[in-house]
Amino acid sequence: MSQNDINSKYVEYLNEALSAENAAIDRITSRIGETPLPQIKQRYQQHLEETRMQQDRLSQIITQLGEEPTDSKANLPELKPPSTMMLKKTIKDTIKSVTDDKKDNPLPEEMEFLKIKQDVIIEGSEIVSYEALIEVTKRIPNLNGDQIIPLLKQSLDEEMNMKKWCTDNMPMVVDSLLPKILSAVSR
Repeated sequence: MSQNDINSKYVEYLNEALSAENAAIDRITSRIGETPLPQIKQRYQQHLEETRMQQDRLSQIITQLGEEPTDSKANLPELKPPSTMMLKKTIKDTIKSVTDDKKDNPLPEEMEFLKIKQDVIIEGSEIVSYEALIEVTKRIPNLNGDQIIPLLKQSLDEEMNMKKWCTDNMPMVVDSLLPKILSAVSR
């Protein structure tokens, strides 16, 4: 296998990570607009800027390798209740759990709680992606890993800090959202 073939395969991995960051931009932007919690909104605004820098770093590496950065967007991981669990609940119980009496849409607090759990899952998947990229970079010869690894490590650190912030702030999230959720269930 030639160095060009090796580099092309490596760029596939980089573009995979870049497509996740491209999708994350949309997700974070949406989350900033949706969340009713000011602390989350503020931290997500910071993470949006970090994510843009992560895109730039990945694009820079790809371009330096003579390839084209992708503009595609990955499908981000989602948290969905198991279908067997949903089948066991009656329609009435499901509606009572996730709606209030005035509308047919899920309670915003319940949706926010689900989305925050999804955010933590997404951060975890991005962490795994950067860890894998760093390990691959270490093992590919003639790649200038000493220049690439610090860029990937910076992105990894940002993702780890965001995931830690999310998990550290879960008590605040639960305290803010759970009372309204439980109030709707007890009606």
